[in-house]
Amino acid sequence: MNAHSNRATLLSLLIVTLIAAACSQPSNGGNHAGSILNRVKQDHVIHAGFIKYPPFVDVDPNTHKPSGYFIDVMEEVRSRMGKDMKIQYEETTWGTMVAGVQSKRFDVIVSGIFSTIPRAMEVTFSRPLLFVGLSAVTRANETRFVTEADLQKSGLTVAVTAGEVGHEYAQKYLPNAKLIVIDTPDITRPMLEVLSGRADIGIADSMSCYNFVSAHPNDAKQLFASKPLYVYATTLLVPRQDPDWKDFLDQSLAFLDYSGITKSIEAKYKKGSTAWLSTTLPFALPAADR
Repeated sequence: MNAHSNRATLLSLLIVTLIAAACSQPSNGGNHAGSILNRVKQDHVIHAGFIKYPPFVDVDPNTHKPSGYFIDVMEEVRSRMGKDMKIQYEETTWGTMVAGVQSKRFDVIVSGIFSTIPRAMEVTFSRPLLFVGLSAVTRANETRFVTEADLQKSGLTVAVTAGEVGHEYAQKYLPNAKLIVIDTPDITRPMLEVLSGRADIGIADSMSCYNFVSAHPNDAKQLFASKPLYVYATTLLVPRQDPDWKDFLDQSLAFLDYSGITKSIEAKYKKGSTAWLSTTLPFALPAADR
């Protein structure tokens, strides 16, 4: 084969490669062909990760079936998507939930996730359904902690849950404190370190602190309940770069909010005024959904 034939063959191969590459690119009307929403509409299954976080999500010890505020929310969405739609729930942890979404193992995390800047660098969130504060738990006879500034006292030992917002706060704002970091799905678990005397204070969301103190009224007390260290928008966690899926969830939650359905769900689960703040609009629940 002469040099001219070689050049002709190489040119033909280049043209074929370019045509194949062009054909593999999505058209203007198909930029979102890989959206979770399209796959869900085709397969009729939503893959949802959850973490036990009562009353947002609880788990039956016998059946391992999840229930709670955010499970009810997702079931309200599912029921309006079509009779064949299903949600497959799988338990995960605070430390692995982001990786689970990024790896496409989960379409959504439904435990009531706080929107934070570090998390937003990796994933995104649907519109808020409610707001939860960051507070703390100490022993009932503790008198050292009154204001946030008291957390800067020397020799402080702080217990937190790995990957949870209390952990993020302690790492950023309590550099001199000794941290006890526990990798557990139970956010109240580090508070047992406080009651045992191994930690001076446990930092967590206001709902977990409220629940723990309610369960141990003679041994523990809640700090910063009326003036939280932080306030977090709380909602569903979803992957980035999928605007169709996020928009669908945003519109679904807006419908439930505006129609009063989330208000009805909240009344079922909220036990104390300091547990969380609601964004629910004050409309009456439609008769068909009562």
